[in-house]
Amino acid sequence: MFSTISKAITQQNLLSSAEKTANSDDILTEIFLCLPLKSLVTFRYVSKHWLSLISHPNFSLRLHLKPRPISGLILRSKSSPKNPKYDLINLNSDPFVAPFRSFSLPPSLVVLQSCNGLLLCGSPKWCNPTCNCYIINPITKKYTELPGAFRTARGSFRAILGINLAFDPSISSYYKVICVTALGGHCQIQIYSSKTGDWTPSTGKFWAKCGMTFKDGVFWNGGIHWISSERTSLYFNVNEEKLQEMPMPCIRDRSSERRFMYFGESRGHLHLIEIYSLRDVIFDVYEMERDYSGWVMKYHVDLREVAIAFPEMVRSYIGLGNYYEKYSILCVVREEKDEDSYMVIHVPKKAIRYNFKDRTFKKLHDFEPGFFVDFCAHQLLDKLRA
Repeated sequence: MFSTISKAITQQNLLSSAEKTANSDDILTEIFLCLPLKSLVTFRYVSKHWLSLISHPNFSLRLHLKPRPISGLILRSKSSPKNPKYDLINLNSDPFVAPFRSFSLPPSLVVLQSCNGLLLCGSPKWCNPTCNCYIINPITKKYTELPGAFRTARGSFRAILGINLAFDPSISSYYKVICVTALGGHCQIQIYSSKTGDWTPSTGKFWAKCGMTFKDGVFWNGGIHWISSERTSLYFNVNEEKLQEMPMPCIRDRSSERRFMYFGESRGHLHLIEIYSLRDVIFDVYEMERDYSGWVMKYHVDLREVAIAFPEMVRSYIGLGNYYEKYSILCVVREEKDEDSYMVIHVPKKAIRYNFKDRTFKKLHDFEPGFFVDFCAHQLLDKLRA
């Protein structure tokens, strides 16, 4: 009898504790903050109460205060230009944490850029000012269509040189889109704010530097950064709306053309990889100082052992005695412990993980037959935005 009563009391206490937890927003919030993104997306549909907690702007800010690792890379296939397929290379050690394996966009849309979990999508002819762009959250499947084209006072269209996404969920749930336009030889920056829903011109016009490209800007340190083949480049401080100069690494060999293999951000670090020959498998990874005083060599990479293990990455003949290495750098990933930092390399039909510290490597992913990567890799971070 005593045992039965004791069990009943224990069960009642457990039920009471569970009820208190379910009714306590503070306790539920702390539990939600410890969950992976995939679980949070699922729990949004449990009840309206849970949805309101997870979708609250304060929860989003707390969730993103601590830098989160890259959960995967989104890569596009060339197999269907009108309706391309996107695969996710899972970079998490737990395959069940991946938010999805693949997804497709509406016809005639491609991913142009990613920034902290959001995707900037548009037409492959993104430089056409009459084409619309969209901001898409691939986790929640929510999207926003950006307002239309840029016209001058006389009604003519401005040429678009580049369009870039700026989003920092640790500061705000709002994002901005930075568009560099040109008219009459001058450039001007237009800014879209998700808070206001409008485009506004940034003050002042400027001349584009020789060798500048505004297509693949990278959001880091509160600004959009672009690279140049010359000694200096430019970056745009988004909040202050100021355009400033940024040094480029010293040109090592003036007899050869510098080629940029990679330009991207990870865990608050801006990285650049350049080579001077299509046959280079030994190179350095540079990191920009936060005060913009210059680039420093962060890692030295030697891929000769990788080439031995995966000979398909080595040398295709292109005529006149010239060869090139068949590989590309998909991303540089900084981990909480620097000795765990690595980069992801694409070789024919495979993705390889290469550790900077000990130079070990392993295969991450086999691409399906007929899947031809076009080297447009977009980072997917564990971010949740309502």
